[in-house]
Amino acid sequence: MNAPIELPVAADAERRLPIRRLRVDLSAGFPKLWNGGDAFRTHYLNALSMSFPVGEQFFIDAVRKGVSMLPPEQQAAWAPELRGFVGQEATHRFLHGQFNAELDRQGLRNYWQGWAAWRIKRGANMHPVNHVAVTAAYEHFTAVMATGLLTHPHWLEGATPELALLWRWHAVEESEHKT
Repeated sequence: MNAPIELPVAADAERRLPIRRLRVDLSAGFPKLWNGGDAFRTHYLNALSMSFPVGEQFFIDAVRKGVSMLPPEQQAAWAPELRGFVGQEATHRFLHGQFNAELDRQGLRNYWQGWAAWRIKRGANMHPVNHVAVTAAYEHFTAVMATGLLTHPHWLEGATPELALLWRWHAVEESEHKT
């Protein structure tokens, strides 16, 4: 039998993840080459976005299951951070779902999402700690990408303003997930 997992608990102020409700209207659509007319920069971020809704849901589920394995007093201590993480990830999932719906209207098919959902289903019986580990790895990757996006403004140079805002907002929140 596995021993219960115990995690160090940081001070509340160090663990708060604010839920920022970004208000962007993607219903009017956006240009096919929305990122400064640059096909590479546009489609690189389009491809990342296609992975986000299913990935964000996996992260939410994994972290919820992981926290549920902690002793009750640690679950309570981690509750504020869990709420913030889930709120941020759910908002990312929703907005990138809208973004991806426009990509679909433009004729860009999201084959990645079906493949990722199949992989997630295939690994459903893995121990929840493995799901948390996968989540940590992907969160690290997205934090590295976020740092790049925030420190290299030319990555979004000439982008449609609402989409530049969407990507910078997402990058800020992903950079908060480093710890």
